[in-house]
Amino acid sequence: MTTAIVFRRATDRDASSLATLAEKTFRDTYAQFNTPENMEHHCSKSFGEHIQLAEIRDAGRESWLGEIDGQLVAFAQLIVDKPCSAVPGKRGSEVLRFYVDASQHGKGVAYRMMDHLAGRATELGAAVMWLCVWDQNAHAVGFYERCRFEKVGTTTFQLGTETQHDFVMSRAL
Repeated sequence: MTTAIVFRRATDRDASSLATLAEKTFRDTYAQFNTPENMEHHCSKSFGEHIQLAEIRDAGRESWLGEIDGQLVAFAQLIVDKPCSAVPGKRGSEVLRFYVDASQHGKGVAYRMMDHLAGRATELGAAVMWLCVWDQNAHAVGFYERCRFEKVGTTTFQLGTETQHDFVMSRAL
């Protein structure tokens, strides 16, 4: 049985609940692998009602929410027109954030969210969708591979005082 999920574009009214879910899912995913100081530093600069409100209002970014029975359980951000240097000559859309609450893991929510983003990126004229994922997050890398993303490069991500390494992954649309 599949979970009835509704996807919708975030509005200004969602900033507070989005900030809460964004920080929670980030901490759930990465706190066990990073120092409390680095997590605090990153979270203080990345999450908060005013930060998510600015992201929602950013004309070059779409913030998408997944809800079940009116409860926010997933979110993703799509950068509307951002080329991927590892896939030259293709119009791209970047998946900047992609998180599903742990309560929904294994229920198909993530796959449906990714399908929704792929459809939206196609509507926007993208030929490729791409993202960056921590090279130590085997679970996420495997999920993206099952969603037909392929590793096309590497980059770095600064988390507090630590420089981490990411895979750049892309998927043709």
